[in-house]
Amino acid sequence: MTMRAISTFVGLVIAGTIMAPAVHAESDPGKKACVQEARRLCPSEMKSMSRKKVEACMIVKIEQTSPQCHAAMLRIKAQREAAVKR
Repeated sequence: MTMRAISTFVGLVIAGTIMAPAVHAESDPGKKACVQEARRLCPSEMKSMSRKKVEACMIVKIEQTSPQCHAAMLRIKAQREAAVKR
């Protein structure tokens, strides 16, 4: 798998929506910021290629993220909590 393909996949993982087009993932600065930060903060979860594991790790380490990524992770956290309440 090429580095561009991995970056695109990870962008979709962080976005919390595997069905989103790659163009959309690359155009959102929060998602792009999270890809780089996930590589740094959650390397083993990134290697697992598991969206849920990466999201969970990033939510735990949310205070270590940039403002852009922090906002994206708060949206994902809120979506997860809303899904649990259903």
